[in-house]
Amino acid sequence: MLRRALIAASGSRVLRRIAEDAAVASSVAGRFVAGTTLDQALAATGQLNRAGMSVTLDHLGEAVHDAAVAARNTGAYVAALDAVHHAGLDASVSVKPTAVGLDVDQELCREHVARICTRAAQTGTHVTLDMEGSQHTQGTLDLVLDLRGKGQDNLGCAVQAYLYRTEHDVRVLSGAGASLRLCKGAYAEPSSIAHQSRTDVSASYLRSAEWLLQHGVHPRFATHDHVLIGRIRDLAVRHGVGLDRFELQMLYGVRPPLQRRIVDAGHRLRVYVPYGQEWYPYFVRRLAERPANLTFFLRALVGRRGS
Repeated sequence: MLRRALIAASGSRVLRRIAEDAAVASSVAGRFVAGTTLDQALAATGQLNRAGMSVTLDHLGEAVHDAAVAARNTGAYVAALDAVHHAGLDASVSVKPTAVGLDVDQELCREHVARICTRAAQTGTHVTLDMEGSQHTQGTLDLVLDLRGKGQDNLGCAVQAYLYRTEHDVRVLSGAGASLRLCKGAYAEPSSIAHQSRTDVSASYLRSAEWLLQHGVHPRFATHDHVLIGRIRDLAVRHGVGLDRFELQMLYGVRPPLQRRIVDAGHRLRVYVPYGQEWYPYFVRRLAERPANLTFFLRALVGRRGS
């Protein structure tokens, strides 16, 4: 119930305005968001690179219904790719389709994603389309399949294990050569289309993970669940998959000690680093995902207000 309430709050314009105007909230959100500017994101990227971790940058913004804003977000990604290249950093980019126009016009969005992919290819890196709510799942898959068919072979996407359709989608996308990021899912979806229990979601995740280890194209496993990470490692050993053939992914600011242990154990780890002014929806979904995140936020909020 709390998770659903928080996810609903992530879409509230009123709560978003209040939070973005509150210096305390934005300060605490800095645990999960690298900053509001590209320079701050690049500084965080450099620090993570020096610790042996790769990065995927997310310029925050979503649910855009204005073509001019979608174009501006696209330009921000191109600027990020140029800056990463010039700085010699190890970073790819992650793009929410609705940030670059999926809710405005699918063809416009396709043009924007193609522009980002082209610049990424020129700088030798990869583009991942983030997976948003279920109303955008098919549109996101269509973008990946269409653009890969037109030669954008550095484009992949995230898939969400809690959706019933995902095991089929994994096979279709992998068949097109797409590299996939497998995650559990961060939106509130009904039981008609998504697993509801943690046990069922984890079981679905592991089924797709095992298939990807055997048949996928450089699969990327996004989870902070140390039990799942151990199971993925066991599956890789069972199927003779070397550590260089897949990577683990985690979110900026979530379980840093575990991130360091993963790298020390010889695994490839990529950290998802969000930045930008539009931090509120992303931050609230992080609170919804894990009770520990919400506890951290409330304690910090009380502490800062009392200081």
